[in-house]
Amino acid sequence: MKSDIDRWNKKYSAHQYSSNISPDSILVANSSHLPQEGTSLDLACGVCDNALYLAELGFCSFAVDASETAIRFGQRKARANHLHILGFVADLDTYPLPEEYFHVIVVVRYLNRKLIEPIKRALKPDGVVLMRTFNTRHLEKKPTFPESYVLHDSELTAWFNGWSCIDTNDEVTSKQTESYWIGKKPNPQ
Repeated sequence: MKSDIDRWNKKYSAHQYSSNISPDSILVANSSHLPQEGTSLDLACGVCDNALYLAELGFCSFAVDASETAIRFGQRKARANHLHILGFVADLDTYPLPEEYFHVIVVVRYLNRKLIEPIKRALKPDGVVLMRTFNTRHLEKKPTFPESYVLHDSELTAWFNGWSCIDTNDEVTSKQTESYWIGKKPNPQ
């Protein structure tokens, strides 16, 4: 994992700083489906754009990434925009997620199948999850991309079976190179 972290720190060190916040378009398009308040988690957050957007909406916003450089960028953006986020550097292979703590969890362009169950447990009942990352069609454009980091058709839908789907393109018929699924955790009450 250390070499992965070094690679991401190097990538973000070359990143051109901007104070502009550029959240994921699916998150913005579905913001009306989010709870009105609460805690949010941007997991594998990069430069924290989704965490900052959620902070703008009023969430107590956590941002977690393995890259210290990326978190620093996010904190700098937060200060420039007069926002507060709680940024943490953590190895995402071992980072423990608290159970039923977050009202919103966002994971964009990151795939770690071992984290799916912990993510589901970390969300409060009626909480909203957004997952978006590359799928197998991405390999047609980038054949050297690691196959273990791409989704198969309907994989997201299977993971969240029994949850209320708000929006998705996670179907066999989609031609897009990224799949997404946004939905709500059931409330047993």
